[in-house]
Amino acid sequence: MTGKDIMMVSSGDDQKNVVPPWLRPIASIKLYDFCETHSSKECNFYCRVCMVAMCKECKTQHDLSKHEVMKAYKFDRAASFRMKDLEPLWDIYDICSYNKNGWLVVVIHKRGDGIAHSHGQSDAGECECCQYRLKSPSTKYCSVECKVEALMKMKESESMKNEAKRKAETISEGSSSSVHSFRKRARKQKNPQRAPLY
Repeated sequence: MTGKDIMMVSSGDDQKNVVPPWLRPIASIKLYDFCETHSSKECNFYCRVCMVAMCKECKTQHDLSKHEVMKAYKFDRAASFRMKDLEPLWDIYDICSYNKNGWLVVVIHKRGDGIAHSHGQSDAGECECCQYRLKSPSTKYCSVECKVEALMKMKESESMKNEAKRKAETISEGSSSSVHSFRKRARKQKNPQRAPLY
């Protein structure tokens, strides 16, 4: 883990609200596609430094650089990371986990299509991002990608609110310090009164 990543996920609150830089492009990473260099091999490794998917042959060459590489696993025809590998790096408690050969895994890419489907009565909810039916009521997201997307949207909306607030404060400070009127004549009364309604 790099020093930058340690700073990004230093406290519990930070882990909930911050997406580490190496996870931000996860939606565009194609794991378990065939490698462009070695066409017979599948890309089942992910380099956290280079942020690329690679096959076993590419990983062997890449190991010389001593980058942090994570292995991806197949679960139900979907790429996934083991919780054991991901937990020390990022807070994944609210992502739905599955059992694969005795290991708990979390799916990397979205599982739903974004359309809310009507279901029978059940305790389990839906993914907050893509409306995929979750197996556990204590989870919010079906995949790593969904949580990343939700947190990035939340961060973006917070920064937009902060920017709007800062602009409003700047405008109010500027208007109170130097009021400039385009009126040619001065008002007759400082505070004009409305005529009474009869």
